[in-house]
Amino acid sequence: MELYSKAKIAPIGKVNDTDLKKMAKNLLIFTAPILVVFFGQLAAGVEWKAAGAVALLAVYGVIADFLKKIAEK
Repeated sequence: MELYSKAKIAPIGKVNDTDLKKMAKNLLIFTAPILVVFFGQLAAGVEWKAAGAVALLAVYGVIADFLKKIAEK
């Protein structure tokens, strides 16, 4: 187990601080443009339920990134 702490690599199925920082950075990079489109649609008068599909895309991206981090070696 000491090998993991020195290399800052989490074992499979666990997420450490470094992984959380990387996920937060990915969240900002990939979710921000989608949220801009979402709020732009709301500002343009698109119904909330129709614009919600765009926000759902952002949520799927976050979930996919989290699952990828858990499954990585």
